[in-house]
Amino acid sequence: MSTSQKIGKLIGLIGALFLAHAAYSTYDHLAYLKAVDQTATDIPVEVVAECLISALVSLLGVILSVEPFKNILMEVEIAKQTIDKMDTRPSFITFDHRKVKSTHATLERRFK
Repeated sequence: MSTSQKIGKLIGLIGALFLAHAAYSTYDHLAYLKAVDQTATDIPVEVVAECLISALVSLLGVILSVEPFKNILMEVEIAKQTIDKMDTRPSFITFDHRKVKSTHATLERRFK
């Protein structure tokens, strides 16, 4: 894991913690309004700003912590494989044919 990925995970964790704090602040504000018997008004601007900023910080952390994209070209994947891996067809291999023939032969002998 590279240094930028570690920093990205740390930034993502910090953003998630601030997002959890914004959620708790919203719950606390609504509980306060309920305690003083006020109707629900808008959430304070500070809480909304904290929520938006923490969401952006979390997004930045996720973007920085991902690994580089892998190549999707088939030529690269085929070059990694041997001919034995590419030429096998396990879906066509059946080993039940001997048993089926012997069972049919046994049934035919019984009913003759």
